[in-house]
Amino acid sequence: MMMHEFEALRRVLRDYSGAELKENTIAIVDAKLAPVLKAYQLLSIGDLTAALMQPGNDCLRQRVAEAVAVNESYFFRNRECFSYVSDVLLPRLMERRAHARRIRIWCAACSTGQEPYSVAMLLADMGATLNGWTIEILATDFSQAALQKAREGLYTQFEVQRGLPATKLIKYFEKSDAAWRIDPDIRRRVGFREHNLLEDCAGFGRFDVILCRNVLIYFDAALRAAVLKRLAGQLETDGYLILGAAETTTGHSRDFVRVEDSRSGVFRLDPGAAHTGEGQGFLAEGGEPMAQFRSVKLDRATVDSLEAKARARGLTLASLLAEFAGTGPHAGPSNGLKRG
Repeated sequence: MMMHEFEALRRVLRDYSGAELKENTIAIVDAKLAPVLKAYQLLSIGDLTAALMQPGNDCLRQRVAEAVAVNESYFFRNRECFSYVSDVLLPRLMERRAHARRIRIWCAACSTGQEPYSVAMLLADMGATLNGWTIEILATDFSQAALQKAREGLYTQFEVQRGLPATKLIKYFEKSDAAWRIDPDIRRRVGFREHNLLEDCAGFGRFDVILCRNVLIYFDAALRAAVLKRLAGQLETDGYLILGAAETTTGHSRDFVRVEDSRSGVFRLDPGAAHTGEGQGFLAEGGEPMAQFRSVKLDRATVDSLEAKARARGLTLASLLAEFAGTGPHAGPSNGLKRG
């Protein structure tokens, strides 16, 4: 592959998926694209790059992006993270959502499904504790091929040996020839949907937990900031963003602060920041934009106190703040927070 051809591929991939190809991957990329050349009856990488530049070739761009994507995923990747989710985050959220009895989880860039299925197994392990609860798991990825494999829930011996405890293999999988198929109940707990992180995600609604792990490392600084802004717009005000162990929001977003008692990679919205998403403030109940507030840093005790007041009245923290500002649906002289 000539350098100018690699640069052309680089631009296409950056625009389509956000992935940044490194120069030391030229040989690997060349090998990964061989099946694409054969499928489209193209004689060379030069022919491929020329075809990619033609309008209306989105299917080819998708195929190339999928071919060179890094689909590195395995069950319970970073076990410390999953232990924190099961031991700390879920109990904490269940206490806060005791009235609504509903928790929404988004696994962004889920690849071939190991991450959302790991979450589903954690929930299944909780058994009767979740009786009466609605737990939604949305899993998204831009790769149609990866999503097809995820929906099938069929994994090789090598794939189940990577990170999956033997007890869970026995409990939640059954042998299928030389492979292993995940239990239908676990499969039904996860909803898969095609989505590119570079595109708008407002239609997904708000989530209590968003996992976007080991993805941002492949984006440049501008794309990281843009993706984090979108994720901030989809997270409940007291929800959690979980990144990879080597990833951080520091230097890329002012919307998040690290959760102090977490091991690594867990963040929440900064109570003192104006979370504008794609140019809007917090959304109150019903999807109406809240008024913009002066940025104020709040200590943990104050935040906890406000959240307790909101829960006692069956409101979200955003709705309570909207009331206080006189813009919410229940706003009125007798409904605001008492000053002093």
